[in-house]
Amino acid sequence: MKKQLLNQKGILAIALLSVWSFIGCENDDPEPNTKPSVEVDFAISTVSGAWPDQTTYIQGVESLDFTSLGNENAIELTGSARTVSYEGSVYAIPSGAPANLIKYSINTNGVPEEEERIVVPGANTFSTLYFESGTVAYGTVAGGISKLIIFDPSTMRITDEVSLTAITQKFPEATRTYYMDMIGRDGKLFMGIHYENNFAPVNDNAYVAVIDLSTNTVEKVISDTRTGMFFNGPALNSGMILDANGNIYVQTLGTTNAGGAAPSGVLRIKSGETDFDPDYFFDLEEAVGNICYGIYHTSSGRTFTANVQDETDFWEYATGEPQFKYVEIDLEATESLGNVPGLPTTYGSRTMIVHELEDQKLLFTIATNDENAVYEFDTNTNTSSKLFVSTGGYISGLEKLN
Repeated sequence: MKKQLLNQKGILAIALLSVWSFIGCENDDPEPNTKPSVEVDFAISTVSGAWPDQTTYIQGVESLDFTSLGNENAIELTGSARTVSYEGSVYAIPSGAPANLIKYSINTNGVPEEEERIVVPGANTFSTLYFESGTVAYGTVAGGISKLIIFDPSTMRITDEVSLTAITQKFPEATRTYYMDMIGRDGKLFMGIHYENNFAPVNDNAYVAVIDLSTNTVEKVISDTRTGMFFNGPALNSGMILDANGNIYVQTLGTTNAGGAAPSGVLRIKSGETDFDPDYFFDLEEAVGNICYGIYHTSSGRTFTANVQDETDFWEYATGEPQFKYVEIDLEATESLGNVPGLPTTYGSRTMIVHELEDQKLLFTIATNDENAVYEFDTNTNTSSKLFVSTGGYISGLEKLN
């Protein structure tokens, strides 16, 4: 290939032109053409469109000091996705095969930049994530192949897989086995399990696997007959909580909505123990009324769940109306403290997020037929007020980064 060479006159002309241009612009004092850099404190994801043609928008914001949020500054991700954060990075979990886990960093202009992703062929989506450290994390995948992988969050590479044969062999008649929320404690990983046979629970029991993290092997599967159907919650990692005393509380959907007899409830695994506490059971259907979905715990010890208003429309298909109310519950007294004041009835099928802020403030996501919004709840005064609305879809992720 011939190379085009500039002669000396051409080089001199370009140099003179550059000097002239520099001098000519020196006194023009043009306006900056870029946004100033800011410290991004929050990552927000919204989902727009009707299934299956949905798009997720992810963006970073400096603060929550606004009344309306659109998608103008967001990146697009095909399909519906949920997001969580860990050590300042955002992890997106889109639905749809193959299962993807995408790691983003948010630049100083609030724009997410993809770093790496993990793809698991044969599975439809990641279900739950548990971060043990900056280099060790666990992820469950579901739909098609269901399994538990170990990966390095710093490199986003799969490093190992936990054999779940001891779990699947327990009920060979199960056509699907789902691996749900996870909590680590005392060198063990506690992972919820749901067995189903042709879309119905195999029985009325609740199951949790206990995994030894030193060997990454299933130690045992514990069960309880007082409730059933561990089925995560309406947001990521909202099916199990760990309180300040080291007790694990497991919220179950129950099977009364699926032809069974087990009520929606809460079980406890006491600190230092690896079995369900036989002396503790919180019957949510009796205390709150109807089926409850999800559990959220604050650093001050307050706990919340969500209660369906019309149990015949739990999946919100029949009426086309939102059916869930946020409810405060007392885990020790095993009683309901009533609906969170000032919050509208919301769609559980469009993600329900409770996020704790400083100064005794909580954020609740709301999705109705009229608006998608975030409400702020002041725990000192027990009052709620609308913080901002989303014009770009319902909110599927709300994370504090710093």
